[in-house]
Amino acid sequence: MDMLNDKVSKVYHRYLFPSLFSGLVTTIYVLVDMIVVGQYEGTVGAAAMACIAPFWPMFCCVSILFGLSGSVLFSKAKGEKNESEARQAFTTATILLGAVTFLIWVSIVFFDEQYLRLFGADDSIVPLAMRYMKWLKWGVPLYPAGLFLGMFVRSDGSPGLAGGSVIAGGLLNIVGDFLLTFTFDLGIEGAAIASVAGQFLADGILLIHFFRKRNTLSFGKVTAFVHRTKEILALGFPPFIGDISMSFLVILFNNQVMRYFGATELAIYGIGSNIFSTFQTFSYGIGNAAQPIMAQNLGAKQHDRVCKTAWLGIRTSLILAAALTAIMLLFPTQITRIYMSATDDVIAMAAPILRRYFICLLFMPLNVFATYCLQAVMKIRPTLVVSVLRGILLCAVLIYLMPAVFGASSIWYVMLITETVTAVFSVVYVRKYVFKADLNNV
Repeated sequence: MDMLNDKVSKVYHRYLFPSLFSGLVTTIYVLVDMIVVGQYEGTVGAAAMACIAPFWPMFCCVSILFGLSGSVLFSKAKGEKNESEARQAFTTATILLGAVTFLIWVSIVFFDEQYLRLFGADDSIVPLAMRYMKWLKWGVPLYPAGLFLGMFVRSDGSPGLAGGSVIAGGLLNIVGDFLLTFTFDLGIEGAAIASVAGQFLADGILLIHFFRKRNTLSFGKVTAFVHRTKEILALGFPPFIGDISMSFLVILFNNQVMRYFGATELAIYGIGSNIFSTFQTFSYGIGNAAQPIMAQNLGAKQHDRVCKTAWLGIRTSLILAAALTAIMLLFPTQITRIYMSATDDVIAMAAPILRRYFICLLFMPLNVFATYCLQAVMKIRPTLVVSVLRGILLCAVLIYLMPAVFGASSIWYVMLITETVTAVFSVVYVRKYVFKADLNNV
């Protein structure tokens, strides 16, 4: 598949479907874990998984910081036919990922309970959550490494392998979840073991790419390491802020929900947060499909192909948003029953909460894609503005302000307001910096 010469829509859809499947199965690691734990352990199990949830965007944001930015520089260098620059982008990003992942791993190994309490767990939730962490903490490096490698393998022209690795790992995780949790009666620990095993398999399959003839990923001596580090950090920082903010916001939501409500409402919010993360990963898939195409054509000075790819991504985001929001608004009760074994009172309580929360999904895919789109054309400042607005500036303030001013139930509308305001900025920036910009001078 030639990103520079083949029909844009053909290339885009060639990358889109593996990326969406990759995103789908990635979320299954979290989604199925929460479902089986909620069914096995009940409401307290769902609450425990809600307190574990911030770890997943923490792992993801490290990959985004170094993987997305590194793969954009890698793709741009390939478009410019500069193989040395491509090798150095990959090498520098890998070194940085390894160093930061190691620090995160050490902190989780020694301070796992402290993390859980910070994430909203109380004395009734911590013992169950610690049983999950017993296994998860030893597999921590597998998650950032897999996401990172997937971004580079996709940018190196093998989206099928990148998608296939996640599908294989996800299938193992699904089978392992039900087998270990229910058949072998390991409960929440079985879900953790299955999750780590699935990610181990996915990482192993990605390594196959390095032994294929089409592989151009290789390590090389890095010149001006400090300069290249600054370049990667500058390009990766905006989407990193956006993603780490999602982890931060889950923590804030967990604590505010426990403050104004209790463990039952936290379990319900955990469902909403889990589904939100699932759809956000779908949105990452749209961005991952478009970004290498845009970056390579940017390097080759083919502005019209960059714009065509951006429009295809926007259209996909809007279609996805409309379809998924409709499903969530129509079937909140059924979704709650899938996630946890609960009383009829809890099920009845969940429906109005989830409906209020899920309206935000109308704008979320567009906002996520906008950050990928702006990053692909090397527009750091507008990418940062969208990421900060969505992740910190609006949401963090509203989480504390709205319940205090308008009552506790207004907290469920925080994400709707955040995503709506951010969407206005996303549309303005993409129009200005992609469709109307002179990208030949980037």
